[in-house]
Amino acid sequence: MKHIKWLALLIAALFCLFGCAAPDVTFDLPALQEKSRAYTQNMIDGDFDTVSSGVAQAVAEKLSAQTLREGWDKTVSGLGSFEQIADSPATQTGAAATVDVVCDFTNKGLLIRYTYNARNEISGLWLTYVPKTTQTQSTDAYEEKEVSVGEGEFALSGILTLPKGAGNYPAVLMVHGSGAQDMNETIGAAGNQPFADIAHGLAEQGVASLRYNKRTLQYPDEPQDPQKLTIEYEVLDDAAAGAQLLKSTQGVDPDHIYVLGHSLGGMLAPKITEQNGLNGLISLAGSPRTLEDILYDQSMDEIEKQGLTGDKKDAYVSQLNLLIDQAKNAKQGDSNVILNAPGNYWYSLNSIDTPDIAKSLSVPMLFLQGGADFQVYPEKDFNEWKTLLARKPNVEFRLYPNLNHLFMQSSGEKSLAEYDGKANVDPQVITDIAQWVLAHTK
Repeated sequence: MKHIKWLALLIAALFCLFGCAAPDVTFDLPALQEKSRAYTQNMIDGDFDTVSSGVAQAVAEKLSAQTLREGWDKTVSGLGSFEQIADSPATQTGAAATVDVVCDFTNKGLLIRYTYNARNEISGLWLTYVPKTTQTQSTDAYEEKEVSVGEGEFALSGILTLPKGAGNYPAVLMVHGSGAQDMNETIGAAGNQPFADIAHGLAEQGVASLRYNKRTLQYPDEPQDPQKLTIEYEVLDDAAAGAQLLKSTQGVDPDHIYVLGHSLGGMLAPKITEQNGLNGLISLAGSPRTLEDILYDQSMDEIEKQGLTGDKKDAYVSQLNLLIDQAKNAKQGDSNVILNAPGNYWYSLNSIDTPDIAKSLSVPMLFLQGGADFQVYPEKDFNEWKTLLARKPNVEFRLYPNLNHLFMQSSGEKSLAEYDGKANVDPQVITDIAQWVLAHTK
């Protein structure tokens, strides 16, 4: 599981200042859209002088070419290669106009918000990360369509992947690992997309799927009250909405819906199955242990990698033990930040007894683990599943010796940099999942 970054993505705000103008001004919004897209291309090409020349005098010093360059370079660092300008909606509010230019990079999306005064000069410029625009695909084997998971103002963007042909297909509900993740679980400098790999591979073998953006990615400024950040908010409520969507989707067999959870999603797969009456679960690199125990092991591994010894090591371990203990004993309503999350989050997560729920389930269960996973441990987490569920029928375990946490071939590096190289989920993993689902659909 990745080390957790909660609540919000890093936001690079340059400035957002509004100029004064007559209240009856009317903007040519299409022209401003074209202008904004051109300014965006200028910055992508490194031409910040052209952009700064369009800035209102009142903010010229704050939005100089140098300031724009520094803000841009800081923001796009780590986004990967530029791919496309995806959208540029424009609106007018009183005496100001706003154009939001959405760009796709390899790893993430970037929104550039331009604010214009009545003279069509830039009076504000703001940059923030957004979910990358995901394009639906259609092949001879399957078709995809955009869907909304949940209802209302804060619904989530998702993609339903259906095999082509008549009939009802079994389906999997994909649930992400920890952290703010898009519907494809996009990761690394190369923009690897394990959930897209799995969705397309399953569809080619006759299994439908639903994947969607994680709430903490699509709405990074929510919840505004940190006490409302719970495991229900982060994962469970949206998984329930996704399950309900699948059950009511034409072309999906409502009696054969399975949760496919990765990492934290794999840990929560028993809870999601129980809560939504699903027909089975697939856990990829999940664990019956607590998240705190896994974070402890990850941190101790990092100590060894850094070669800490003596008093420095003792101080680090002492502080780590203190934080782990605080997370384990967090109380309901606790707003203190512990390991980058409010105490109330840890309380909600620890209230779920994954081992007990897993033992109580009578549905088929499949547990997959990469043998080269350095984030969730084959010798601890995977073996604990096997011990816990050894006497239960309809439970299968698959270990893939040289696959990492993403079920991609491991480079042996055993660091997050391993995910930067271009890779795909091993085809055998996808085939094993598809065959298991189809075998339990007969």
